[in-house]
Amino acid sequence: MRIYPPSPIPYLLVLFLFLLSACTTTTPAATAIPTPAAPSRGVIILWHAWPAPVQRALAVSVERFNRNNPDVQVVLQSRPAASLRDDFIAAVAEGGGPHMALLPSHTLGYLVESGTIRSVEALLATDTRNQILPVALGATQVETAAGWQLYGLPISFDTLALYYNTANFTGAPPNDSVALLAAARGLSNPSGDPPLWGLAYNLSLDRTIGYLYAFEGQIFDAQGQVALGLEGRTGGEAWLAWLATLRDDPHILASFDGIAVDSALRSQQALMTIDWAHALPTYSALWPDSLGVAPLPQLNPGGGVPRPYLQSETLVVNVRLGSAAEERTVSAFARHMLSEATQRELLHVGQQPVLMSLDLEWADPNLSAELRAAASAFRLQATSALPMPNSRTANEAVRNILLDMHSSAVRRLISPSQAVESADAALREAVGPP
Repeated sequence: MRIYPPSPIPYLLVLFLFLLSACTTTTPAATAIPTPAAPSRGVIILWHAWPAPVQRALAVSVERFNRNNPDVQVVLQSRPAASLRDDFIAAVAEGGGPHMALLPSHTLGYLVESGTIRSVEALLATDTRNQILPVALGATQVETAAGWQLYGLPISFDTLALYYNTANFTGAPPNDSVALLAAARGLSNPSGDPPLWGLAYNLSLDRTIGYLYAFEGQIFDAQGQVALGLEGRTGGEAWLAWLATLRDDPHILASFDGIAVDSALRSQQALMTIDWAHALPTYSALWPDSLGVAPLPQLNPGGGVPRPYLQSETLVVNVRLGSAAEERTVSAFARHMLSEATQRELLHVGQQPVLMSLDLEWADPNLSAELRAAASAFRLQATSALPMPNSRTANEAVRNILLDMHSSAVRRLISPSQAVESADAALREAVGPP
């Protein structure tokens, strides 16, 4: 019988176990200290559609808020302006969407009706509310079955004013419509090559409706009943006739063709215009060192004061906002956006601050005298402005009826009397009881 030599494997295994035992008994065991987990930060999403220069100021403000609130982080997400409202509504309907969004105040009625946003009455303390421009706050209130409710926090505002090139005026700009039109005609040279216009005025409804109220016209009375064809008739007809006269004036570029008006201004062929506050950066670049901004001229010397619409850029809150921690963060962020530091940053990029306590004369070498003067003019204009309507009925039915009345009469397709009478009947049918 053949005898095989013993296998070396058992000996090697014994040797391995001996060495392992020696290592574990001669070296003290180190106690493993677990690494503490990094504290989680609550994330709050904010949608917006602000353009690049304003977006940078917004990003700076958000970053400062995040540094001062290390337990939370507000994250900006840019969306297309044309679809922001509808994207927000769709996202919330699907059970998601951002925690907050920045939207124009005229969209609030749609958002409330669709159940997308919640009331923010409880998020704004009384002392903070009292510091906000009242008409800007009014633009963010929505009429519901329970009465008027605050459904957004105004961050900046937008309204109309007179823009002019100061190089063509030795003193103050015209402060009434007679002086305005006289100055415009005197500066115009319509037969020149190229022509020169003292005033280029886009006759769109939004840019002209402020003068309806200067003529003492009305659309609705204080009780919400249609008044256009009753106590508002005389003023409404006079307003439409005045606009038709402006359109026919050969020494004024007053037109429904907004492209022609903009072209004349951008090519330095117009010296005055009426436009929105958000266009301020455009005119600052157009007339550097000679930009003037003034409240809209009153109607005739000592006449009625125009009351243009005012819109607010508004912080709204997702109706699905759930936890108390999220509510605290949103409330803190709202106060931050209404702080003097943030409001000043917005002014630097041409936005109009809603904080009335903000001193427009504070020492800041980086803020131009033109921006200060423009902010003062817009703030003064806001004192006579009206909140832009934000209900769905106002934005669809009422607006379309007024557009038809305005366009037909100013183009002289029908008389102002016929236009007012037809619009009054259409409003009563569309709006119904107040």
